[in-house]
Amino acid sequence: MRKHFLQVAIVTALLAGCKAAGQFLEELFKERPPAPLDAAEISSDVRLDSTAHILGSFVGEGTSRQVHLLSSDTGFIAVLARRYGPPEASRGDVWGWLARRRVYRLDLDATGAASLTAGAMLAGSPDGHTPVRLWSLLLRGSDCGWRGVQAELVVGEARSGGPSLRGPVVGSFRAPERSASGTPYFRHIAPDPSDSLIGDLLRRTERAMDSVLARTLPSREQLAPREPGERIEINTLEDIDAADVLPFNLEDGRVRYAISLRERRLTAEGEEVMAATVMAWDSAGAWQQFIFRPILLDLHRGRMAARGTGRLPVFWRRLEAVSGFAFGRDYLWMEQVDVKDGSVLWAILEPRSNTVVAAAEVDGPCR
Repeated sequence: MRKHFLQVAIVTALLAGCKAAGQFLEELFKERPPAPLDAAEISSDVRLDSTAHILGSFVGEGTSRQVHLLSSDTGFIAVLARRYGPPEASRGDVWGWLARRRVYRLDLDATGAASLTAGAMLAGSPDGHTPVRLWSLLLRGSDCGWRGVQAELVVGEARSGGPSLRGPVVGSFRAPERSASGTPYFRHIAPDPSDSLIGDLLRRTERAMDSVLARTLPSREQLAPREPGERIEINTLEDIDAADVLPFNLEDGRVRYAISLRERRLTAEGEEVMAATVMAWDSAGAWQQFIFRPILLDLHRGRMAARGTGRLPVFWRRLEAVSGFAFGRDYLWMEQVDVKDGSVLWAILEPRSNTVVAAAEVDGPCR
C-alpha cells in the first residue's frame, strides 16, 4: 500500500511539474506589446555597397505617373555628391556647394553611374508592392548646411499590370541577385471597421491615453473628461479633434487597428491643450499597444505650441497602412509634425516591433 501511495505521489508531482512547465512555456512565448516610442527620428539604412548598388529602405509618396522616394541620410547624400557630382562637389564643403546649387540631378547614364540603377527595386503602397526602376536621382540643398538636405529618387513601374502606387509608399532597394523576388503582390485589404467598432476603438484609446497621462502629469495638468457628444473627425485632413482609424494586417492573417488620436481637452486649471497618441488594438480589445506615448500640446486660439521645456512638441497624422515586403505584413506610414519648428517627418513603421524602418524630413525651417 505504501508503495502504491508513493507511486501516486510521484505521478502527481510529475503532472504538476508538467503543468507548471507548460504554463512557463506558454508565458515565455506569449506575444507582448513592444515598448512605445516617444517620437520618430530621421532614420535610414540606406547605403552604397562595394559595387555601388543602392541598398536600403525609403519613405515616399506616389502619383499616377511616378513615385518619389526620399532620404535625409547625410552620409548617403555626401557619398552620392562626391562620387557622382562635379569636381567642385568633391572638394571642401559639400553642403555649401549643394546649397548654392539648390538642386543637382545626377547623370545616371554617365560612366560609373550605371550600377545605381542595376539593383532590385520594389515600392509598396496601400494596394500592394511591385518592381520599379530608377528614373532620376536628385540632391536638394539647404540653407542650414547638412540639416534639411535631401536625396529624391524618382522611380516608376518596371512592368505594367501591378498594383497602383498612388499615395503613401515605402521603397526597398536590394542587391541585383535578389531581383527574382521582385514580383507584383496585391495586398489583402482588410474591411474598414464599422461605425460601432470605430466608436469602441476611440473610447478605448481615450481611456488608455488618459490613464497614462494621469500617472505622469501634476495635479494642475490633469485632464477634465470630454463632454459627451463632442465630435471627432475620422480619417480627414483635420489636425485637432480628429483621429485616423485604419485596419492593418499581421503576417499570420490577423487584423489589428491603428488609431492616431488628437483631442482638444481642458486641464484642471482650465487651460486648453491637445492630447495625442498612436495606438494599436484588436477588435475585441484584448490587444492593447502604444505605438507613440501620449503627449500634451498647448492650444492658443487653435494654434499648437510646445508645452513647457523638455517636452516633445510633436503629433502624428495621415496614418496609412502600406504593403510590407516580407510575410505579407503591413507597415504603417505617417506624418510626424513638430509644432516648435514646423518640421514634418514622413515615417515608415513596422508595428509588430515599433521599429522605424525609414524616416525623412520633408518640410521644415531649412526648406
